[in-house]
Amino acid sequence: MTELRRIQACKWTGSALAVVLLSATFSRWNAFKAAPGALTYAGILLALTALLALLASLAVVVYAEERARGRLNRSRPRLERWANRFFPRHEPESR
Repeated sequence: MTELRRIQACKWTGSALAVVLLSATFSRWNAFKAAPGALTYAGILLALTALLALLASLAVVVYAEERARGRLNRSRPRLERWANRFFPRHEPESR
């Protein structure tokens, strides 16, 4: 699988997971409004924290995708470091 295809697969998988987590957050919020409780509140915080972490990782994936396509005007050091960690560039071997 080429680097760009792998990045795009991560992007679409992450987007689908973000939709599921957002739906879980809303359903937990509705359950909390109906019957407030510590366990329901913990579920809201867990789903919201996972959603925010996923959105941050999607920012890195989109940055890596734009870098692979060559559309970046300037480098973002923090995103560049994480993109290099998750999607290292492989130099083609010369024969």
